Amino acid sequence: MRYYTFTVIICLCFIVACSSGKPKQLHENLPRMKAVNKVGILVRIPASSPVEYTRYVKTLQAMLAGYKQIKEIVIVDSDTAAITTFQSNDDRFYQTSLDGDFLYYKATGIVTSYCNKNKAELQLIFEKGIDLLVIYESYGVVSYGMGFVDYDSVFVIIDKNLKIVYFDYNHDGKNTNEFSTQVLWDFLLNEMNTRCVRTLMKIGFLD
Repeated sequence: MRYYTFTVIICLCFIVACSSGKPKQLHENLPRMKAVNKVGILVRIPASSPVEYTRYVKTLQAMLAGYKQIKEIVIVDSDTAAITTFQSNDDRFYQTSLDGDFLYYKATGIVTSYCNKNKAELQLIFEKGIDLLVIYESYGVVSYGMGFVDYDSVFVIIDKNLKIVYFDYNHDGKNTNEFSTQVLWDFLLNEMNTRCVRTLMKIGFLD
């Protein structure tokens, strides 16, 4: 058991040391910006998350409030677990091989399956006047004993036909020198939502 724990810690430290945090863009086919007036953001987290879904959303809302919106951006308020959470690694958009390589086709296949399974719920969102829907999936862990945070995320945009028009992913980890549970989770949520905001800026939805 001690050997297993030691191995896990070493692997996590290696991941933290090697991850750049820079999103890797794999697909972009966005419509012309003139055709986009309103963008929705749907947050997707693990069902087992120790942090409540509402806290993820409130943190993102607070961060967005500090920026100028080039396109109207709204956080989708949904209590439908099927579209806001994933149950296991098999349901995640973030998919990697045993060697750590990102599996783009498997990931986009899961996104397509997600859209098909939740077609009715997603179409209701678009009926609220939304032109594009961002689905921001994030998963993070904190180490209370070692003071670091680690997370991965997928930023995918779908159009009214539920087709993928943008897709990127990233993985990042940082040593914080903090050991408070509250402080670590606050730090992690800010890191994850900063990544989302920066992507919105890169695309041209925020300034």
